[in-house]
Amino acid sequence: MKKFVIEVLYPEYNNLFGDRGNCEYLKKKLSLAGYETEVIETSLFDEPAFIKGQVDILLISPCQEKHQLIEIERLKNYRDAINSRIENGGVILATGNAFELFGDYIEDAKGEKHDCLKFFPYYAKQFSRLRYNDCSVGKFEGMEITGFKNLLSHSYGENPCPFLKMKKGCGMNKETNLEGVHKNNLFATYHTGPILPLNPKFTEYLIKLVDADYKDVPLEFEGKAYEKRIKELTK
Repeated sequence: MKKFVIEVLYPEYNNLFGDRGNCEYLKKKLSLAGYETEVIETSLFDEPAFIKGQVDILLISPCQEKHQLIEIERLKNYRDAINSRIENGGVILATGNAFELFGDYIEDAKGEKHDCLKFFPYYAKQFSRLRYNDCSVGKFEGMEITGFKNLLSHSYGENPCPFLKMKKGCGMNKETNLEGVHKNNLFATYHTGPILPLNPKFTEYLIKLVDADYKDVPLEFEGKAYEKRIKELTK
């Protein structure tokens, strides 16, 4: 039996908008396909497992803005290791405002700038009060990918390697249809939902990045549910 390791980063903070469902859905899909799945939950003051061990998919979910800055300071200690994972094709899925961690900085509602990991030149600006909500659809390598957004910020500036080109809904801000970032096997997006149960073909795509021999076993109605969502959102 093949083993598959999933690491969930900082679950005590990164638990908004149902994105824990990404891990649960991966576990279910892998189990149906005959894999033994290990889930490692790494707390804020623990060293991430991917630093020294084999992790097949690293999941980073959205958190409250006050916790976001705490996480960034912690992750700066592992910047080289994160960069190495990105450059060597390790799979990372970052959702919601976790997308902002990989940019240049976050400007809060008071105008103060907080440095991020600086892998990409875009930057985030937080709103003062109102959140931005959206149901959206974007395209990636011929796949239509849907999700939800509940944001207290948008991102601006140069994005040399966007993840999605939006068909419906805004991109990283209201002035662009480009959304998220994709480099090698890093996928970072403002979309939540959770994104993997909403997009079974993209889930299959991610798993095959780790094991090209993966044979997908569909859940009942998942394909029809996906098609209905896309149809309703793009009509």
